[in-house]
Amino acid sequence: MYKVLIVEDEDLICKGLRYNYEWNKLDCVVIGEENNGKDGLKAIREFRPDIVITDIRMPLMSGLEMIQEASEEYDFSSIIISGYDEFELAKKAIQLGVCEYLIKPLDYDQLDLALQRAKTWLEARRNYERN
Repeated sequence: MYKVLIVEDEDLICKGLRYNYEWNKLDCVVIGEENNGKDGLKAIREFRPDIVITDIRMPLMSGLEMIQEASEEYDFSSIIISGYDEFELAKKAIQLGVCEYLIKPLDYDQLDLALQRAKTWLEARRNYERN
């Protein structure tokens, strides 16, 4: 099972993702949820998720700052969900190696594809490190 951490400051979206999506169909399990980047960073360090799904703009620390800091310490795949369709944010996400940048409202078919890409990226990275 792939461990997924959700970091999203909008409670409705966070709970909706956690409880309305069929995680097990993609061999995933949600191991936690946080509502700001600082707590998300702590959770990444503590739980070492395989995949982090995060908003960009959140209190205390942005999702991009969280990903940047955490990725210096630990390998994981990341998926951005954002209400902002801004080129500069997407460009920064690409520079950080984000697997997917999804725009709210979230479509679960898009999330399926994003999770598949995140898993593929993670497996390729792990295979590379073993060789």
